[in-house]
Amino acid sequence: MSGRPLFCIISACILLLPFPVKAADFTMKSAVMRALEHNPGIESAHLASEAAASAREAARSSFGPSLGVSYSYSRYSKDRPTRYEPNVTTLSVTAAQPLFTGFNLLNSYQKAALEEKRQLLQLEAARLDTALAVQEAFISYLRARESIRSTRSALARARAQLDMAKMAWNIGLRPRLDKLQAEVEVARVEALVISHENDREIRRARLAALLDLSAESGEYTGDLSLPRFDRTLEDCLKKAMQHRPDLLMARNSVDIAYKDLGIVRSSFWPQLSAVAGWSTTGSHLDAAGSRYTSKDYSYGEVGLSIDWTLFSSGRRIHLTRQAERQVASLEAAVRSAINDCAYTVRSCLLSAQDAFRSVQVARRAVASARESYEDARMRYEVQSGSYLELLTAQSALSDAELAEISSRADCLLALAQLYKAMGELHPDLKEEAVVSVRESAG
Repeated sequence: MSGRPLFCIISACILLLPFPVKAADFTMKSAVMRALEHNPGIESAHLASEAAASAREAARSSFGPSLGVSYSYSRYSKDRPTRYEPNVTTLSVTAAQPLFTGFNLLNSYQKAALEEKRQLLQLEAARLDTALAVQEAFISYLRARESIRSTRSALARARAQLDMAKMAWNIGLRPRLDKLQAEVEVARVEALVISHENDREIRRARLAALLDLSAESGEYTGDLSLPRFDRTLEDCLKKAMQHRPDLLMARNSVDIAYKDLGIVRSSFWPQLSAVAGWSTTGSHLDAAGSRYTSKDYSYGEVGLSIDWTLFSSGRRIHLTRQAERQVASLEAAVRSAINDCAYTVRSCLLSAQDAFRSVQVARRAVASARESYEDARMRYEVQSGSYLELLTAQSALSDAELAEISSRADCLLALAQLYKAMGELHPDLKEEAVVSVRESAG
């Protein structure tokens, strides 16, 4: 075989080989948007809203006319005295148009429209819940990653101290106790690294589940930097009253209850319909007359149908009272939901403000702990300080760094919960990146 065909075959084989697919990189914003598009819970809520839209269309079709066809065939054991025919076939076509139903059809359609709106609000609530779950998992993942970085730095310091303790013990400048304490500190920090690495993998698996991905399909990037937030309580409460899906659903439930009340009250009114029909009879399958009726075997009709129930043993009255009590109950539930909303927003805002202040305190603590550690290390190196002082300073620095990381993560979590309490969707927790839930759903 010549060189050129062999080269072509090898090139084709290389092209057919599967290439490794690079894992997608997700920021917090892209992770939230991915979850809003692919999360199974969101898909379920979206399909429920589409089902409600179909129900509304079905209710609207009740205003139009209906057309029905009936066909019957009967065979008798003997000729009937009135017809002298053993076979009778009837074909009927009937059209009916409701004219007045006591506002039953109107209330039913408006109720279906409100049910559709309710399902859309359920979809919005599901999107907010999913966004918060992704943000919490993402922030926890970043906290675990930052904690790993911090504990690895602490591990490097502990190992350097162990090397110093070993060297000082070998030349007789320090007791063996310093070396043993340094070894214990190294083991403690190594255990912390393992714990934080395990926590990171757990958060990664949680993110993959929320994003409908395999555990190895995504890489998550970002940091725990704090966004700017300067809203007042009045502004937060105003936004919550306007956007929270649960409040809107509570008000929507009251509207639906009023429509149910209208449907019940419509039973007191007469039901009026226009009817038009055409029928034909015969002794054969085509229902086109018989040997005794060769003509006038078909006829048409036009008329009005009135159905009015005058007495129902009090059933309609009790159903009306039930619907009225249901309206009053749901109106009270709306007031309760408003109070709960105000409390939730207030508490979330206070938690976020407290978290922002805690970050400042934690940063000052890290600066002081780092300075204390450097001082203790220098004193230990010149043999004017004990190893216990150095170990205490090292442990305090590690704890302060981890506390500062946790305070930043807690601040972001409090901010995410506040936005959810307000009914707003901020994929990356930044004010300028606000996305309307309805716009993102579209």
